[in-house]
Amino acid sequence: MRRPFQSPGRPAWVIGLAGILALVAAGCGSRRPSQRFQRDKMVLDLADALRAEALKVPQDGQRERLVSGLIRLRELMLTASTLKPAGEAPGAPTLPEPAGGDKPAPPWATMFAPRSLVVGFFTRSKNFDEVPGDDGLEVRLQPLDAFGDPTKTVGSYRIEVFEYRLRTGEKLGRRLGHWFVAVLDEAANRKYYDPVDRSYVFPLLWDHEIEPGSAVIVQATYYPPGGFTEKLFAQRVIKIGEPSE
Repeated sequence: MRRPFQSPGRPAWVIGLAGILALVAAGCGSRRPSQRFQRDKMVLDLADALRAEALKVPQDGQRERLVSGLIRLRELMLTASTLKPAGEAPGAPTLPEPAGGDKPAPPWATMFAPRSLVVGFFTRSKNFDEVPGDDGLEVRLQPLDAFGDPTKTVGSYRIEVFEYRLRTGEKLGRRLGHWFVAVLDEAANRKYYDPVDRSYVFPLLWDHEIEPGSAVIVQATYYPPGGFTEKLFAQRVIKIGEPSE
């Protein structure tokens, strides 16, 4: 039986972040372009390493904020650094270009890549213990390829639950819970993928009980690996304590 996610302890990432800040501070007074280039490269490499480590810690809101912050930090550093795609600083070493790196991927390489995301029909609230009453969600997500067929993926998922507002233009209400789940290797795919339903199944415990009979919006976001530059979104309205609608 899959174990639902619970809020774990705090991840130990402060030392790595302090290292980034130290590198930035050390380079503020540098006047040589080559020195600034090396500093910027070290900062970006460290930010990438920290993001990879952050994805290994247990899933919770803190990990989500950490990963998002590191991605944003890398973007800011790349914008302000000497590592410019259109030309590097004078005196900076030339980075080699990989063969074929400037060409688009062939169609066969992306033919079965995820193009859309569906929150499965059988997504529902669920009782994970012997105490009466549902205490979490079993969320089923189906990535679909260009043909509209279910496909497997490598990436991360952000799952959120919101109040469903009736008789209003804006249906999305207060956020009631959120989780961040990484599916980045073979072990994670075997753990979460249901070959019968052809979907990823995530058992999630909520921090605060949601009243039975409440209508909620389950919203999922898929982040592909390699920078999280493209996203897929999906929503479904369900009732707590009842089958999905």
